[in-house]
Amino acid sequence: MTKKALGKGLGAIISTSHATIEDIESGLSGDKNRIRDLDISKITPNPDQPRDFFDENEILGLAESIKSVGLIQPIIVREQDGLFVLIAGERRLRACKHNGAKKIKAIVIEADDEKNFTMALIENIQRENLNPIEEAKAYKLMINRFKLKQQDIAKKVGKDRTTITNSMRLLNLPEEIQNGIIDKKISAGHAKVLLSLENSDLQLGYYNDIIQNELSVRNLEALIAGENTERTSKGNIERTVQTKSPQIKKMEEILISKLGTKVEIRHSGNKGKIEISYYSLDDFERIIDKIK
Repeated sequence: MTKKALGKGLGAIISTSHATIEDIESGLSGDKNRIRDLDISKITPNPDQPRDFFDENEILGLAESIKSVGLIQPIIVREQDGLFVLIAGERRLRACKHNGAKKIKAIVIEADDEKNFTMALIENIQRENLNPIEEAKAYKLMINRFKLKQQDIAKKVGKDRTTITNSMRLLNLPEEIQNGIIDKKISAGHAKVLLSLENSDLQLGYYNDIIQNELSVRNLEALIAGENTERTSKGNIERTVQTKSPQIKKMEEILISKLGTKVEIRHSGNKGKIEISYYSLDDFERIIDKIK
């Protein structure tokens, strides 16, 4: 198996969500022996599956679809010690198991651990099957386990580095808020606004405000922008009127938009200071590049 054939085959699988098995087979240019009917009992789960939660109703719906029209796309596996480790297609595999299938169409490829995990991540991201926290944890795992930089990850998954940075910042939020994102109590947009508050008590206070008052992202931004927020020794949130001028707020918004991070301007008389936040060394380098 040549790298050229492997790349072409994977391109058909990952980038074309509606490619049929016949389309993929024709794209492999004579290397069809990599597409096999495998015993499901010989397929083991992907140990690096980035997705933690599978919606049972989605699995049942997919199972019904497969029962009606067959498996449109094969799963992807790699061979290991006589068994096959699943790389991509866990929902399809679960659906086929639900239907009582004994065999499943699969493409067998060679992949080391990094490629294994990256391909599973790409498949889930492109099909929008990962929630924002799962996606952030997947990026963090790639950095910690494979020593990749954010720029490397960005190239692998087809996103810019700012997107990777902002995604991983979600893991700085308190666990209660992260669970709220997973459970869709708040959106990633809400979370991004909460990250502008460095104090976790404030973040949790506004998080409860979002849920109790059903605040939109815009409502939340207006609430935070219009108030200074402090927490008393008793744990209560006190809010006082924000004295920052509209002109200063506007300049902050421009800098935040340009730099993709929290920026605060403290102005008094004819002088002041600009505070730019960064959340990792990669993020620091990204901001410096922007300034340059």
